Amino acid sequence: MTVSDKAEQTDLLIRLKAGEKSAFDLLVKTYHVPMLRFVSRIIGDAQAEEVVQDAWLAAIRNLNKFEGRSTLKSWLYTIAANEAKSRLRKSKREAVVPLSTDNEPLFEEGRFSSNGHWARPPSSWHDDSPEALLGSEDFIRCLEFHMNKLPEVQREALQLRDYEEMEFEEICNILSVSASNVRVLIHRARVKIHSMIAHFEETGTC
Repeated sequence: MTVSDKAEQTDLLIRLKAGEKSAFDLLVKTYHVPMLRFVSRIIGDAQAEEVVQDAWLAAIRNLNKFEGRSTLKSWLYTIAANEAKSRLRKSKREAVVPLSTDNEPLFEEGRFSSNGHWARPPSSWHDDSPEALLGSEDFIRCLEFHMNKLPEVQREALQLRDYEEMEFEEICNILSVSASNVRVLIHRARVKIHSMIAHFEETGTC
């Protein structure tokens, strides 16, 4: 069983507030690993487990305050993101990243269109390239390297949209930014990752 629709969420929330252990076990089974994956992008693998555990404790403490205006998933992700960023602030490693700058181009000139797709595809691209690339350890390492180089808010927005498949409204709630900024963040992140993929496809190097 998973928490897949509003009716299931309502039922689960009632059971959670009643203190039903099996309901909490289901919640953890459904969201612990995705939360861990999300948090590791913010704070790194070494501290991710501890941060997620803190997020679960915070969720339990605040469960009676949750009124169901957002999904349980976005509520939990918001708590996890706040816990991770609080940890970063305490360790003085958090950097302030502007949502936009006047001199940052939205797309690489000549390579991408304004919607983030290739205007000029890689010359060596062929039909099975995506599958072949995903089977390459060098490519996966390169992708992880460039994902980690993205500004924090861009990386979070891209992960929530493309990895966790969240709706824009949920991403806005988690990151506390407007819908227009979320779209800009995702667009810029995709363009940078597309550029990296194009370079790797054409050269075989990161």
